[in-house]
Amino acid sequence: MDKTRLSRAIKGAIAAAAVTSSFSNVSIAQDVQAEVEEIVVTGSRIQRATDANSATPISVFDAAALEQSGQTTLEDFLQDIPSMTGGQLGSSVNNGSAGLATVSLRGLGASRTLVLLNGRRLSSSAGATGVVDLNTIPTSVIERVEILRDGASTIYGSDAIAGVINIITKKGFEGAELTANYGSSTHGDGDEYLAAMTIGAANDRGHVMLNAQYTKRDDIFQSQRRFSECPLAEIGGNVVCSGSSTTTPARFSPVANSDQLIVDPVTGLVRDFDSTIDAYNFADVSYLITPQEVASMYGYGSYELYDWKDVTTINAFTELSFVNRRSDQLMAAEGTFWGPEVPVTNPYNPIGEPVNIGRRLEETGGRAFTQDLNTWRGVVGFEGEWCNEWTWDLSYNYARWVDAQIDRGRGNTVRFQNLLDPDACNAVDSEGEFINPGCVEALEASGVEAWDPFTEGTLTQEMQDYALITNSPVERSTLRSFQANLVGDFGDWSLSSEAPQWAVGYEHRSEDVEIIADGAAQIGQIYFVSGDSWSGRYNVDEFYGEVRIPIMEGRPWVEVLALEASFRYSDYSTIGDDTTFGVVLEYAPLEQLRFRGTYSEGFRAPGLDDLYLPPTVSAETYADPCNDYSLNDNANLVANCQADGIAPGTTITTQATGLFGGNADLEAEKSESYTIGIVWTPTFTDDMGFTLDYFNISIDDAIGTLTTNTIVQGCYESPNFSSPLCELITGAPAVGISPSSAAPDHRANDLTIAGQLLNSQNVATFETSGVDIGFDYSMPAGPGVVTINATATYLHEWKYRGSSEDPTIDLAGYFGADPVTTAIVAFPEWKFYATLGYEYDCWTATTTLRVDDGVNDFDPSEGDLATHIDTHWYQDMNFSYYRWENFTVSAGIRNMWNQQPPYVTNYDDMNTLMRSYDTVGRFFYGSVTLKF
Repeated sequence: MDKTRLSRAIKGAIAAAAVTSSFSNVSIAQDVQAEVEEIVVTGSRIQRATDANSATPISVFDAAALEQSGQTTLEDFLQDIPSMTGGQLGSSVNNGSAGLATVSLRGLGASRTLVLLNGRRLSSSAGATGVVDLNTIPTSVIERVEILRDGASTIYGSDAIAGVINIITKKGFEGAELTANYGSSTHGDGDEYLAAMTIGAANDRGHVMLNAQYTKRDDIFQSQRRFSECPLAEIGGNVVCSGSSTTTPARFSPVANSDQLIVDPVTGLVRDFDSTIDAYNFADVSYLITPQEVASMYGYGSYELYDWKDVTTINAFTELSFVNRRSDQLMAAEGTFWGPEVPVTNPYNPIGEPVNIGRRLEETGGRAFTQDLNTWRGVVGFEGEWCNEWTWDLSYNYARWVDAQIDRGRGNTVRFQNLLDPDACNAVDSEGEFINPGCVEALEASGVEAWDPFTEGTLTQEMQDYALITNSPVERSTLRSFQANLVGDFGDWSLSSEAPQWAVGYEHRSEDVEIIADGAAQIGQIYFVSGDSWSGRYNVDEFYGEVRIPIMEGRPWVEVLALEASFRYSDYSTIGDDTTFGVVLEYAPLEQLRFRGTYSEGFRAPGLDDLYLPPTVSAETYADPCNDYSLNDNANLVANCQADGIAPGTTITTQATGLFGGNADLEAEKSESYTIGIVWTPTFTDDMGFTLDYFNISIDDAIGTLTTNTIVQGCYESPNFSSPLCELITGAPAVGISPSSAAPDHRANDLTIAGQLLNSQNVATFETSGVDIGFDYSMPAGPGVVTINATATYLHEWKYRGSSEDPTIDLAGYFGADPVTTAIVAFPEWKFYATLGYEYDCWTATTTLRVDDGVNDFDPSEGDLATHIDTHWYQDMNFSYYRWENFTVSAGIRNMWNQQPPYVTNYDDMNTLMRSYDTVGRFFYGSVTLKF
């Protein structure tokens, strides 16, 4: 097979496939479609043409689609595709992203969406086993993206429950290409840059290609957008600017009771804390869009080593890549969330009795999180074709991930206590030497006896140098994989003109993860940071087999009838062995009409983090049921809130400090999925295709955790805290913070829920179903050609059950806490993505329409003001001009009408659902490409 010619041909030809719902230039596809030979399509090891022969639902997006979107990262492109939904990480996630960009097919999570590069696995994102960082895949090297919208565990093994995303690179590229992109928002911020170079050469025996790319994204602060410039809260039926109850000056509470007090910064008098005027605006110094820089090198080469006449050909190939990602997140300044005690000996104690304080360390300027990631990947292998036209390949895949992280502005709890307590600071040992000389020096340099947390601007630089600490953990992971595949057919034994085909193969894969905690964290010196280093390793041996049997063809009402079957046996060192099966049926009664159906079993082995992650403190967004509880008609909830000593009308902040952790006794998740589809390619035109596929995926023994909202709501609605869910709330001491005097078993001294256990368990079930629709059409219009490409997903149900004790929730058509990530996200019933293009002479104009259906709050509290989100429409424009040979100029606008994200009462961050809606606003971009 002429692989160089083939790779050039399929770039355009796949766009014409009715099954793909691609967004590419159909006129190009018409010119080269006849050249396409049989290739391996994602979801099968058996070779076939891609123009309409895939029996499984696959979407294909070529490089032109990516270029027309104007996106410089793969994350922003993939997350707009209708089959993607749920909690996904990316540039809009500031709190807890660690610089990762992920995608969630069917909303089932990044760890259930298998991402491949040229059909092979990539390294996990360190502790996030099975999760691939899309930032490590350069966009300029992509030839096409194939998305298998069906479970594929029999073909690819674990993690393919929701489907597969296979990124195919430009392995057949010849010549040279230089590209430069620049874009900026309508506010003049969030600038994006891309510079890329690709060169390739070939001779009669081989081919080599090299790509280098650099991208940069500048930050946007939450304070630079009106919708996010201040955290909003609803008090007394009004939406008001609010924020955190950890404030500057300090909110404080007497150790003896739960009164919430503050020293008025104007009068200097002690009064009740009022969140409407005293809350800390953490949006001021928090990112809305996180900055990053990514530099990458990618190379591919193939060479014909030997042609062993009458036996086999032998070709060598290699794939090498290196990526460096430097990313940042900036959040509000550290707070004394642990509630340190200010003794009566502190001269600034305002009431003459011990108090616990919630003081924001505003003088530090914020908590800065940086990642400096290096990841390497190398694939070496051999492939060939036997004299009987059977094909074979052997390959070894090695990938390494090393992420050196630095978190600045972290608090040392012991040293802050020393600053607050003059006796502790000046304590001496038996020889009269200061036990804490650094504290003494810091206070002397500041000219005070102790730190005064009840006044702004009192945390001096000397105090910061003494009491703040840098957290420097390191995350490492390594993937090793050996594969052997053999593909052939049964020759003359056939029920039709097409011989039955088969594929068999073996894979040995191992992966290890090591998380090294900072030394200060290991001895408990950094608040809110786990001091437990951990590591884990698994290895697996897998065998698979696949067969396609054409049963009948070319008869009345049976143009094609074929059956496919597959299996995979996996033996894990961590969970034992498992076998999965799959079957595909394809039936075309007419040339233009085809039916397809699939059934597959799937599994996901627990990730190393699922198994071995030590208890880790996490701040979880939740809606406290005791907010304005006097308006609630649930008598149990009212009684429980009163028992916690919470006064009517109290507003409690939206973050609860809980504990995540792994579970070494986990077993594999099990799934079943099936699809039923129709493909219509009318014979009255060569340029139209329509697909409709129903999908259904169910997962049992799913690894998950209850959300904080589920735990708290169920507990507080039970009589006298009698629900088993209440046992999962272990109280403030479990997470190292000061407890509420009235409710130490449930709440911290700022009245937030504390110590909720969120450990991984095989207790959850998922079930999701819906319909995918695709349409492609092109036609002459005046002197040019019009192309229409559209795809839509209707989400009929997205059901989750946390355990046998919990009710089943259906999030389809709602927004709420995503059980996979615990983030609050939207699950619209309809998502739509369509492009309309017109090409004339050397001009191309394309407009893209992205639509997310309206959603409602799944579980609103009584009195919530914003519980509905209207349908959101985004329109993008792109223009290209290529009058000069080998030189193209293009420009465009994303979110042309500057659609703003919605405000909702139950928001995730930024007063909205930033994982589900555009937070940047209108964005202008342009690019120049030179080919020679």
